[in-house]
Amino acid sequence: MSDALTLQEVERELVTARKLVMRAGLPEALSAVDGGAFGTTPLNLEALEEVGYAAASALAAGRLPRVATAGGVFNAFVLAEHGAFRLGKVAKVQVGPDPTGSLSTGAYKDFADRQAVEDLTLAILRDAASFLNFYRAHPVLEKRPKRDSEAVVCLRSYFRLLGNALRRMGSEREDLSLRTPDLKFEGYKAVPASTEEPTGLLKVGIEDVVGNEDFLKVGRRLVRDVAGFDLAKGENPKKVRNQILFALGTPGCGKTVTAHALLNEFLSICEKAGLPAKARVIRRTDWASSFQNASASQLLDIFKNEVFEAPGVAAVYWPDIDTAFAARGDADIRSEEKATLGTLFGILDGTIGPKNGRWLLICDANTMHMDDAMTSRLAQTPLKVLGPTTPEHFVRLLRDIKLKGRAPWLPISDAEWLTLGKLCVDRGLSGRNVDAIAGRVLTEIEDFEEPAEYFSLPFEAKQKMIMELSNKIPVARLEQLVEEHIKFEKGAQTQAEEERFKRRVEEITLHLSAQRAAMQVLTKPSPAAG
Repeated sequence: MSDALTLQEVERELVTARKLVMRAGLPEALSAVDGGAFGTTPLNLEALEEVGYAAASALAAGRLPRVATAGGVFNAFVLAEHGAFRLGKVAKVQVGPDPTGSLSTGAYKDFADRQAVEDLTLAILRDAASFLNFYRAHPVLEKRPKRDSEAVVCLRSYFRLLGNALRRMGSEREDLSLRTPDLKFEGYKAVPASTEEPTGLLKVGIEDVVGNEDFLKVGRRLVRDVAGFDLAKGENPKKVRNQILFALGTPGCGKTVTAHALLNEFLSICEKAGLPAKARVIRRTDWASSFQNASASQLLDIFKNEVFEAPGVAAVYWPDIDTAFAARGDADIRSEEKATLGTLFGILDGTIGPKNGRWLLICDANTMHMDDAMTSRLAQTPLKVLGPTTPEHFVRLLRDIKLKGRAPWLPISDAEWLTLGKLCVDRGLSGRNVDAIAGRVLTEIEDFEEPAEYFSLPFEAKQKMIMELSNKIPVARLEQLVEEHIKFEKGAQTQAEEERFKRRVEEITLHLSAQRAAMQVLTKPSPAAG
């Protein structure tokens, strides 16, 4: 069973939490390090507010019956983890690798017996102030915080060290689940709640990808390498030399499905390991702007704030990256595109995006019509994505994936399926074509008129009636649907080619007309010559 706190429940505790922060002496401890021009600094105030939110989260959690039953050690752990998390977000503070040690557990044995959550919270905040005061007067000068940013890092280290100590004290068998607006707890393991934000990824797995073996092989190796990043150490034990995977393939070959499947596997691996992870899909609205240099700024913000400074590891998918950039030599390239291109150069070079094995970028394109320098930064050799290429590929894609669970309405033998697969290969169909054909098959299976009683039935009864009334599709009809789709595609392609040809003729005609006009101007005698 899991308990969940809302933001409103946490904010109701803020008044009490701020009073406890004041009583603990934390404002004085921070000001003693750096009092600024008027007794404190904006950064000190920001840090105090974050500690107040951490304390409010612990107070709200402590009022939940199951958290109260778990005891003071777990409640203290909630405060410690929130303190480290919130202070890690404070602006202008460079947070390095988390300390791996812990405070002495002997000093906190009485936490288990504390019943009043306010008393427990006050005791921890006072201990935090004492920790900061100790380091302010540390006998080793190099360890003394000298400015507000260093004091905040010191305070965050206290909460991280306390959390490590409490984790050692707590029961490994603690099965309490708790979710707050900031963190998700599974016993004495906490990860940012933001890692479960909607990703925009398709609900597909590796098993849903047909063909594209090379793309999958290289992609799975990359996502597993990045998922092995060690947050405590702040580095990746593997030397991830290339964090960027570039795939090249025609429309409909399965580039998007493969990339989404890889990112879903990345998130799954990280979740099982308790590693905070985020997946981000770059869309046209993220980089296309009508305002000068707005696209480059927007793109930089996304990578800097959501990827490079993510609380854990991050994976990015940028589809159709070729549409974002013209060649720099093109006469019609806008300064906006130049700024965007320059920003991405920095991301790929490591001047903006650190090559630390903590993030990865998967991008794809339909063509190589990009700046040469851009292409060289993406990859030395792009992966060619072909999609399904064999009869077996097409059978698996159509029968086992797209029409999964519809076998009772498809009385087709294995040999007939293989013949259909060969037809798809011979006609040069893509995965996208198969998806469209499957859609027509599903429509025909459920193409019946519902009886009047259908509309008043509960959901399960409706499903049962649909199964009873659905139509069977013989192999002859399926072959016909394939041929109809091929005919439609060919007609649409011919029309598109004709339109492209007409546009090209118009461009050439306009160019020749401009040439003739220019020649007439140049060859016309000037009035002075007469």
